[in-house]
Amino acid sequence: MSTTMYAVLGIVMMVLVMAVLISGKTDPIIPMITIPIVFALIMGAAPAEIKDWTLNGLKDQLANITMFVFAIIFFGVMQDTGVFDVIVGKLLKGAKSVPAVCILTVVAAMVGHCDGSGATTFLIVIPPFLLLYKKMNMRPLVLMSLVSLTAGAMNCVPWGGPTGRMAGSFGLNATDIFATMLPAFAVEIVCCFLFALYMAKVETKRGAGVSEHVSIETMTQTGLTEEQKALRRPRLFWVNCLLIAAAMVLMFTTGIPPYICFMAGSAIALTINYPGSKMQAERLKTYAPACLTMASVLMACGVFVGILSYSPMQESMTVLMTELLSAENATKHLNGILAYIWPVLDQLGLDHYACCYTIVPMVQRICADVVTPMQAAVSYLIGWLPLVFVHPTTGAMYVGLGLCGVEFKEHWKFTLKWGLLIGWIATTVSILLGIIRF
Repeated sequence: MSTTMYAVLGIVMMVLVMAVLISGKTDPIIPMITIPIVFALIMGAAPAEIKDWTLNGLKDQLANITMFVFAIIFFGVMQDTGVFDVIVGKLLKGAKSVPAVCILTVVAAMVGHCDGSGATTFLIVIPPFLLLYKKMNMRPLVLMSLVSLTAGAMNCVPWGGPTGRMAGSFGLNATDIFATMLPAFAVEIVCCFLFALYMAKVETKRGAGVSEHVSIETMTQTGLTEEQKALRRPRLFWVNCLLIAAAMVLMFTTGIPPYICFMAGSAIALTINYPGSKMQAERLKTYAPACLTMASVLMACGVFVGILSYSPMQESMTVLMTELLSAENATKHLNGILAYIWPVLDQLGLDHYACCYTIVPMVQRICADVVTPMQAAVSYLIGWLPLVFVHPTTGAMYVGLGLCGVEFKEHWKFTLKWGLLIGWIATTVSILLGIIRF
């Protein structure tokens, strides 16, 4: 099979998976497992090759799967003990209006993403804010969108993956890339705040907010069953807060992987709050459905990404892009035009790693007379970053979707247009400031 045919199969597979996911007519694990395997068979791959590709993809997701399973248990215990009810009560007293809650969401996502990790951002921000959104009759979809776009913009930090990969590809300093992108970064963050205010207006029209006739205490206690009340541990509130803080500090300030922090945290939380094997088993059975659902989605994502990345498809797609962007087709405006197109190509299946290590450097070489390596790097990152967590191959996104109880198709349809708009606005400002050569 030719390189072009491999590339075409890869593109068709990505578009087909995306289309089925957006349709919402089946569970995400079905298209992400069956479609890649079918395309692998179409390529003529032997069973041993398919096994190797899928195993490599699953290995790449192992840390995320482990972290998510134990994060569900950890935060589930914190939820049952009533820690988040108290926190939400404090937040409601300080942010009684819908606009204040939306703004606070963006601020929390910025702080949570200071380490550059999307999964930990969702795990830190969503559990307490989800309860707050529900108490105020706000849609979880809005929470997921605000956190995703803000975390995407924050992903430009020097220690973040995308900036580091681009720096390594061009031999640049990651801090210099961030400094160059700083005006665009500021624009994207301002856009996130403006989007938060706009969504607050929309949610208010839908009836969101705190009723003047209902006290904060009543709101945080409404709907609790006798069983849920029996699980509350008010006397252990500060102990549990200390446990949460310890887990966060260890993740941010040490080299201990997040999944180990949540594994240890889950064991300690269960032991302290619900001693005895019987009660612990009951709690674990309660968390099992959520753990199984999200673990299966991440494993399916591993199969999808594994076959796409480790088969000849990804490399062939890179070669095809290189041929399409050959020197004879290049113009002095190529880099500026691509700055607007990169996020669209990404949604159509163009691989981020291929862009960082092959395609974007190739574009810079084609336009070397008018485009520097720094300009090529930031022209890709500025428009692409807001949509990092609006893509089916981003494992961390499924952590957020699972916590919010939002389907991918809803998130994609709702957030994509805003992510594109934010990226294009930042790109335009960067062109006007001369950061990107058009």
